[in-house]
Formats: sequence, C-alpha cells, structure tokens
Amino acid sequence: MKTAVSLPDDLYERAEQAAQRLGVNRSQLYARALTKYLQDIGPDPVTDRLNELAAEHAKERTAPESSAAARSMIDSGGWEW
Repeated sequence: MKTAVSLPDDLYERAEQAAQRLGVNRSQLYARALTKYLQDIGPDPVTDRLNELAAEHAKERTAPESSAAARSMIDSGGWEW
C-alpha cells in the first residue's frame, strides 16, 4: 500500500541516514519502525474485550437457536422487509 505522510525535516533526515546505514530503503525502514512500535504498544484492550464478548455470545447461542429466533421474529412481523 502506498501512502503519504508528513514528517519534520530533521526526523526525515535522520530516517534517511538510518536507512542508508542499515542498507534498506525508506519503505522498509518505516515498515520496520511501525511494526516495532505497534508491538511495543500492544493490543487494543477494547477490541480484545469486544472479541471476548462476541465469542461468549456465540457460545451461548447455537445455530438452531439463532435460526429459530430469526424465524420467530419474521413470523411475528417484528422484522419488516
């Protein structure tokens, strides 16, 4: 994916020097830096909790129960097409 970002001049220059020193191109340097940063900050606790809740909800309802609830809702007129 190509993207454009704005950087302060001094940070850009430091990144260019680091890329040359490491023998990688600018894209590789930025990708490595961003990967490391995201690893350091860790996962998003809100997303993790929402995923846990979704998994718990999925365990509580089996497919037949969900299908029966959906059919009941349609038959009762609670679902308008």
